[in-house]
Amino acid sequence: MSQYADQTQRKFSELEASHDRMKKVTASIDKAVKTLQEGHAQLSKSSEETNKILNMVFEEQHHSRRNRDFLDQDINKLFNVYHNMKP
Repeated sequence: MSQYADQTQRKFSELEASHDRMKKVTASIDKAVKTLQEGHAQLSKSSEETNKILNMVFEEQHHSRRNRDFLDQDINKLFNVYHNMKP
């Protein structure tokens, strides 16, 4: 009977040790998931900020093109006026 009790106690101790290891693994997984979620949130925020910046750049390019077109028109008008003033 003592041998059966020893085997049972050993198995129980192994199960407890296994359970403790599983708790540590679960804690590590939870920590990794939290880190990934935080990283994802940061990437999402960075992506939003990048999109805002790209939109601002696009708008500025659009305005620059319009201003350049107006400038080209003004230069052409001045050139035509100058050309028409020549004797």
